[in-house]
Amino acid sequence: MRRKPPAAPARRAGIRSLPACTAAAWLAIAGLGCHDHAAPSLDASADGVDTDATNPLTLDIGVSGCAPPAPGDACDTSADPGAATGPCCSGPPPLMLSFAPVGSRELTQFRWNFGDGTPATTERAPSHAYLHPGRYSVTLVGGASSTGMVTPPHPLTVIVQSLGVGTLCEVDAQCDDGLACLCAPGRGCPATFVRGICSAPCDAAPCGGNATCAALSVIPAAGGGTGAGAPPVCLAACESDGDCPAGLVCATLPAGASAAAAPWTRACIPLGTLQAVGAPCRDANDALDDGACATGLCADIGALGVCSAACDDGHPCPDDAACVLLPDGGPRCLTTCPASDCARDPLLACAAAPRADGTDDVTVCSPKSCSSDTTCAPSGICGPNAVCVRTGS
Repeated sequence: MRRKPPAAPARRAGIRSLPACTAAAWLAIAGLGCHDHAAPSLDASADGVDTDATNPLTLDIGVSGCAPPAPGDACDTSADPGAATGPCCSGPPPLMLSFAPVGSRELTQFRWNFGDGTPATTERAPSHAYLHPGRYSVTLVGGASSTGMVTPPHPLTVIVQSLGVGTLCEVDAQCDDGLACLCAPGRGCPATFVRGICSAPCDAAPCGGNATCAALSVIPAAGGGTGAGAPPVCLAACESDGDCPAGLVCATLPAGASAAAAPWTRACIPLGTLQAVGAPCRDANDALDDGACATGLCADIGALGVCSAACDDGHPCPDDAACVLLPDGGPRCLTTCPASDCARDPLLACAAAPRADGTDDVTVCSPKSCSSDTTCAPSGICGPNAVCVRTGS
C-alpha cells in the first residue's frame, strides 16, 4: 500500500511551538540546551497505514497569591472586553506569588522571567515577591530534550498597586505619590512599628479620603527626640479596631491643626504604641513615662501612674473621660466609670468627683478615699488630702 504523506501537526491557537535547535541563539537565551533530533517517528495504524502521532505542545502560566485586576487597573477590561491582552492579576506590595506551568506533560525544562529585573529561574514552580508598585510582565519558556520549545499565548501581567494613607508599608516607594512610609524599620520609632505606615504631614493641608490628622508623639522630631518637633500626620480614620488593618488598633489621639474642630480624633496605630487616657504609664523602672501616653502626660496618680491630660472649657477630654478637679486642685482628664477598669491599680476606685466646670459630680476612676494607711496598704499610704498615694510620691 502506498504511504500517505504525514499531515502537518495542528497548532493550538496562540501557542508558539518551535522545533528543537532551529535557533541556537534563542535556545541559549532560554537556557534549555540544544540538541539535534530526528523527525518524530510515525506510528503504525491498525490498517497498516502510518500516521503522525505528534501532539501539539501547549503551555500556559498558573499563578496563585493575587486577585483579578481591580477596577481602574491597567489590565481592567470591564469597560472594553475586546481590549483583553492576556491574563492579569493584582495586589498590594509586598506581593508574594506562586507560579506553575500548565500544559503538555512532555515539557520538563522551564525558564521563568518575572519582569522586574531579578534573575530568571529554571525552577519548575517558583515563588516570587514583588516589593514595589508597578506593572510587570511574567514570561515562560518550556521545552524538553526530544521536543521543541513552546511559550504561552500571552505573558502574565502582574499589577502591584501603590498603598494609600494608613496602610502598612516597608519603604517609601510602596506608598502613593505624596506619601512616605512613616516609622519604617530603622527610622527610630518604637519597636511596636514592625512595619511603617503610609502617611504625610498634615500641619499645612488636610488629609483626604478616609484619613484623619493626628498628633503622634512617638514620631522622631527633626531636631532629635520625639513629640515636640514632629508635625501631625495623616492616619487611617476609625471608629473601632475592626476598621483597622491587621496589627493596628483604633486609638484616641490629639487631633492635628488641620483636622476637624474637635480636639481628639480616632486613628489606626500599631498595637501597644500609645496608651489611652486612664491607662497605667509607669515604666519598668517605676518612673512616670509621658511618652507612653497618647496625651503626652503620665500623671502621678495611683500606684501605676495614669495617662491623663490637662483640661478646661476650651480643651475638653476624649470620649469616656471627664475633666475633674483632683484633691490637689489640678483639673485632669480621668476615665469615667464603668468604662474604666480601676481594679488594675490598687490605689484607685470608682468614686464621685467634682467636674472642673462646677456643674455637678461625675463618677470617675480616681484615687481611693482613706482615713488611715490601712486602706491603702501595701501599695501606698493615706495622703494629706485623705486619698491614697503611692509610697514615695
